[in-house]
Amino acid sequence: MFPIPLGWLKRTFLLTVAVSASLYVAPVRAALSVDESLLGAMQLEPDSVQKKNVKSVLYLGGGERSPWFHLGALYALEEYKVPVDSIVATSWGAWMGALWALGVSIDDIQRLMMDPAIIDFVGTNSIHAKTEHDAFALPISVNGIPSFRQRFSFYADTAGNVYRSMHAIVPDTLSIERSLSRLRFEESLYRERGAYQIPFTLVTCDSVNVNPTYADIIASLPLPGNEMSGELCPYLALPQSRDSNDVNENPLIVVADPVRYVAEGSAEIRTIKNKVLSSLGDVAGVFIRTHSLRDSSRNAAIQAGFSAVEQSLRKIVPLLERRTDYSEKQKSKPWLTFNPVFDSVSAEHHAAVASYWNREDSGFAAPSHFAYSITAKAPYDTVSFNMQPDGDLLIGVGVHPTVDVAAGGFGSNVIGANAYGEASLYYVNQMEIYLKLAGFYGSSSFGFRPRLEITNLISRRWIFSFGYDLMKLRYLKSFEKDYVPEENRFEFEQRNDFFLSAKYALDKMQSIEVKFLFGNREFELSPSAIPRADLFDENINTDDHYETTPMTQIVRYSLLNGDENPWFALNGYAANASIGMNLIGSGYHQRGPIYGIFALDGRYSVSPVRKAALTVGASMGVDSYRDDGRFKFPKTFDNVAMEDRFRMHVAATPWLEDYLDPELSTHGYAMLRVNGTIQHRGFEAWLSFAYVHDYENKKTAKLGADKFVFEPAIRYKYRSFTVYLGVNRIVDLDTFGDLKRFKDYRYFIRIGDYSLF
Repeated sequence: MFPIPLGWLKRTFLLTVAVSASLYVAPVRAALSVDESLLGAMQLEPDSVQKKNVKSVLYLGGGERSPWFHLGALYALEEYKVPVDSIVATSWGAWMGALWALGVSIDDIQRLMMDPAIIDFVGTNSIHAKTEHDAFALPISVNGIPSFRQRFSFYADTAGNVYRSMHAIVPDTLSIERSLSRLRFEESLYRERGAYQIPFTLVTCDSVNVNPTYADIIASLPLPGNEMSGELCPYLALPQSRDSNDVNENPLIVVADPVRYVAEGSAEIRTIKNKVLSSLGDVAGVFIRTHSLRDSSRNAAIQAGFSAVEQSLRKIVPLLERRTDYSEKQKSKPWLTFNPVFDSVSAEHHAAVASYWNREDSGFAAPSHFAYSITAKAPYDTVSFNMQPDGDLLIGVGVHPTVDVAAGGFGSNVIGANAYGEASLYYVNQMEIYLKLAGFYGSSSFGFRPRLEITNLISRRWIFSFGYDLMKLRYLKSFEKDYVPEENRFEFEQRNDFFLSAKYALDKMQSIEVKFLFGNREFELSPSAIPRADLFDENINTDDHYETTPMTQIVRYSLLNGDENPWFALNGYAANASIGMNLIGSGYHQRGPIYGIFALDGRYSVSPVRKAALTVGASMGVDSYRDDGRFKFPKTFDNVAMEDRFRMHVAATPWLEDYLDPELSTHGYAMLRVNGTIQHRGFEAWLSFAYVHDYENKKTAKLGADKFVFEPAIRYKYRSFTVYLGVNRIVDLDTFGDLKRFKDYRYFIRIGDYSLF
């Protein structure tokens, strides 16, 4: 019989009771609660037979739960002041362990994990991540004329062979987010300029790297492009020696997967996990592992990691003779500025790509804004970031010639149904070139409308546009018969218009544009449109065919913050001001006066509640010229139809952009309008109301100078496919009561957002 010391029995009893009575611990430091009796037991001196010079090595592995489980374990190690002499890690454990070894506080590590750029990627395996695009989704144009669209990118190899590949018509935002998350992981490590405060070793598929570089650590994470990530090797970091009598090391092995666990992921990953987990019985060390996990939430994993350390404290007691104070931790301060480097971009693309980087942006907003702005343009299909220790940000962008082919249609009860086709080319060589060849053909109209747009000729702030319209337009006979006054009817209008513009962006919201139009137009009037003597008190022009050569120069200022659509905006505000000159030539020799064009408009949209919006707008416009010291409204034709064709057209409601109502054709007006909508699953119920004051008060108008426009409508929109239908009514002060006479309303249906008139 050997005598048992009473003190030893007392200490053993207290420690056993304390460990078994450990309480539930919340997953964040503010809610952590450490059992005082357990701390008291830990402060007892270990027995002299215990290992005093053992080296404590913390092993951190990977897996989908590992970062959050590791976070809880690190919280507990700090709370109980468990010494860690070195860290061995792989995959997600490498990122967590490196930050801790560099001296970053646990609270700051948790803040990094909760960062919006990476929270959805921490713990996930995205090595073979797929695009977010659905292969079976219909390739519908995002905006413009309703159409189906196919996009092709062209690549050339070093031998000069050209290859074609399908390209998505919308940016792969998930791919962009992955690139930004990788950068955030890199940036979180490069914040720390000093050496490892705790010796750190990285285990990868093919090497053991002592004091690894930050690039080595990022390469071990299961991110796209990291084919040798720790997730593809034994995803647990384990001691190389499996001898239980090894006196030089006391391994603390953190295993995020619980004992009662069914492997998840691909067949390859499941096989790797099961093989490694089944061999843990052959490994010597203290396992920090939970028996089961109550749910799959992040908080549950953090709590499980903290509790697993508490449950293993009895085995960790030999280390507690030299408890470690972890209070001296440093703050993790993000980079304020990045220095973009585009060396990997070819010379012909360098200037265009670099122009998308906004030097005024700081911090992580700079690469984020760059990635989303450049991938919104068709020639740019991929973006990647690679951060350097000195803050240089190596940026790679895929730039390839891209062709779009689209086919669809549009129309209304005003101009009938029209088939639409388009072929577009996006090309970058020092400048960005966008060429579109588009045309339409219908039962009453047809047109060919090529467009050329050049960006980055001077800088990305400048956009130069050139266009040509060859069109023959006319209203449907049925629509004219029901809604167009006899004196305003046309057989057709034919246009040969060339126009160009130069637009300069002052900043993100403001721009100035100079526009020029050189036109040649022919008009054939209906027999009923020949002027009547009772409409003019001057010489009557009885021609039924007119040729005109309008020339217009306009300077336009624009301010936009929010939605761009002037009618269906849900938030933001906009203001526009324009001033210019117009000259309408009639025939080959006749010239009308050169008159000025002045216009102002503004709107404000707000969504007071979800799925509802209200827009309030105001505008005014005047055509006039100075003669004999007085301002006069221009007059070129003694013809009702022709005069109205060249007057300003007040677009008081969305539908009135499609129909040039003679009651709203004037040389001077002021307007107030209100638009309201309620939305549900793509359907929108709209109510538009406008008050228009006509300063010209022309003789041919049937309504008074003060007009009211009322337009209830229903709209459905999915990308470019839009359907707008409803009724419209225009009254004046004398006929305002007629708004309740629904039989006098004009019905309409319009498919697509387009502008022909």
